[in-house]
Amino acid sequence: MRYAGTPRPGVVVDPRDAGPQPYHRLLRNDVTPTGYVLLGVLAVLVGWMFLSLLILGTQQTIRTDPKGTVSWFTLLATNLSLIVLIPLTMFVATKLNKQTPGLLSSVVGKLRWRPLAVFLAAAVVLELVMLGIIQFGGVEVLGDGSGIASDAAAVIAVTLLTSTFQAAGEEYFFRGYLLQAVGALVRSALIAVLVTTVLFTMAHGIWPWESPALFLDRFAFGLVAGWLAIRTGGLEAPIAVHAANNVITFIYAALTDTVGDSLGAADAPWSLVAVDVVKFAAFGVIALLLTRRQGLATQCELPLATQPILGNGRGKKLV
Repeated sequence: MRYAGTPRPGVVVDPRDAGPQPYHRLLRNDVTPTGYVLLGVLAVLVGWMFLSLLILGTQQTIRTDPKGTVSWFTLLATNLSLIVLIPLTMFVATKLNKQTPGLLSSVVGKLRWRPLAVFLAAAVVLELVMLGIIQFGGVEVLGDGSGIASDAAAVIAVTLLTSTFQAAGEEYFFRGYLLQAVGALVRSALIAVLVTTVLFTMAHGIWPWESPALFLDRFAFGLVAGWLAIRTGGLEAPIAVHAANNVITFIYAALTDTVGDSLGAADAPWSLVAVDVVKFAAFGVIALLLTRRQGLATQCELPLATQPILGNGRGKKLV
């Protein structure tokens, strides 16, 4: 079986690319030039900027929150502006890079729903355990927790309905398209994970000289999520840990009137970051054990590219 489609004339296939490939190498194929991954990243970013400006601009036109606060409507618009990354990354990967559909999701060409549910259950349990430690261990949190938000029910509803998809949107870009784009340029999984982790941290606006604690928090998450994408062969575990973190965080924020503090955090207590780092590391170990227990594939045995079609009109054939 060929793994990269039909090579272009004059292309020499590296023997290391001739067999099953790890997740971070799935955007590299012999049908489109390797440099197209950079064009793809630009295309996704431009598309996302346009759609997010449209969504957030509409939200601002309809309703503007008082400074320092975040309403359910703003949270909804923010989530929707990130959810659009799912179809954008899929469209660019399949149309521009000619990637076999589904390979952004996992090495088997689709999102593995049962493993996703297993990972999500484990992540939620871990989140609740850590929340208990935070509450009863005297760990400092964001905001003063003065009471329940006036729109708490709406915030919780928006969180339950959209935050999982928002988390998936970020994962499809950072641990999906971007990780595979870097992996198409460099073979090293470590470099691919480190590069995307730094970019993920920077994208959240947390620079080391502004808030070292929050930088470490975001960096630790990105490191674990990137590592899991490769070691589990797909985005199920990264989506699960990201979604569980966001859902529990914003439900807690709604019940303590700290939604604005959570969404627009510019710093974080070191004690809270320490709990987060332990939590992410613990989930990484648990996810790896669950991967082995479920016997999940971590190498792709499918063709990496859709086969090009020659000719026009009737009589088209695959080559």
